[in-house]
Amino acid sequence: MKHTLASTAPGNTRRPPLLLLGIASGLSPFGMAIIVPAMNSIAEHYDASLSMVQFVVSAYLFGLATAQPFMGYLCDRFGRRRVMLWGFLVFVFASLVCAITPTLELLIAARYLQAVGTSAGTVASRAILRDTCEGNDLATAMSYIAAAMGAAPVLAPILGGFLVTQASVDALFISTAAIGLIVLLAMLLRLPETLVKGAPQPEARGLVANYGVLLRSPSFLGNTFLFGFIQGSFFSFLAVGAAYFHDSYAMSAEAFGLIWGLMATAFVVGATLGARLTRRIGSARVVGASVVLSVLTGIALLLFASAEPVPILAVLVPLALLMVFSGTITPGAMAGAIHHHANMAGTASGLSSATGLVISGSFTVVAGIVYGGSFQPIAGLVALACTLAAAGWLLAISGGRKAGQQPRHVRRTE
Repeated sequence: MKHTLASTAPGNTRRPPLLLLGIASGLSPFGMAIIVPAMNSIAEHYDASLSMVQFVVSAYLFGLATAQPFMGYLCDRFGRRRVMLWGFLVFVFASLVCAITPTLELLIAARYLQAVGTSAGTVASRAILRDTCEGNDLATAMSYIAAAMGAAPVLAPILGGFLVTQASVDALFISTAAIGLIVLLAMLLRLPETLVKGAPQPEARGLVANYGVLLRSPSFLGNTFLFGFIQGSFFSFLAVGAAYFHDSYAMSAEAFGLIWGLMATAFVVGATLGARLTRRIGSARVVGASVVLSVLTGIALLLFASAEPVPILAVLVPLALLMVFSGTITPGAMAGAIHHHANMAGTASGLSSATGLVISGSFTVVAGIVYGGSFQPIAGLVALACTLAAAGWLLAISGGRKAGQQPRHVRRTE
């Protein structure tokens, strides 16, 4: 993660540090996952039911989904650096409010504000990479960002569990405020503005028109669907994994935490492997092969789930492979969604991220509804997500070919 990127954008020679961009992007899932081990403690702290405490998570997800498209517009209108700095300032402030709030209702509102602030990191980082990279270099850089985002939800529950058992619920949010402040200071020192001076600045009245351009773009939609559905393949399992492993294999919460940590590590391995393969054979081949393998793995998981009882390795091995393939696919999909929209990279990044989040998040809801103790419905949901991801990939291919046939001045906006 010590790499820096030589710019390929005309007139732009700045080199943003990938480590800083990775941490800025990873803080978004980190902020969501750090409270997972503390749900019972939060319920006790505010004398509330677990059903009410769930809104602490839902508010954060809703904040990411609603803020990211708007953050993308702000990045294109006012620049990447300014939006990142203000976003993380909001995140630090909201984290401090979370730490001192006396009521659960105010905590829920502050969690929404937390997500609004940290959404700037995910959106602006992708826009910065689009400013400074092209083609396979962009997909390679996205691989490092994806690796950081994959590592964040591994580290967050570990830190969250330690803080809530050794300190208090308030310590969770004090830690996020401290981390956010450190990242903010690093941005002040190391983050340049990469939006080229004189670049067209979108007006507010043009935002809807830009969305219309993106939503009519097969390349944008296909890559966004690919990103959302491949993430949904493991979000399906995440929603009920702890309950299933406890019910079926008498596995403790600590043991499942180790399992999930290994799964997330597989994602990081996939993202890192994808970066290396992209340099050798190109992003299109890496993503295409991974999509095909993910569909085959999803079908295999569904077949294995028809056995009763399901051997634990018949669950773990396919899921681990899917995490690896998700790690190789995600960077290419993230890059592909903004590749043909350099003149509105921030807007495209924000809308793609938000749409992908809604798609993947919906699989956690459906999984919770269909799960009744058997793994077969979950396996079917995983296989469905992989199949829909493949459909998105086919749409992206057709859109990419169409864009490649257009004149240069048209290709920028499709």
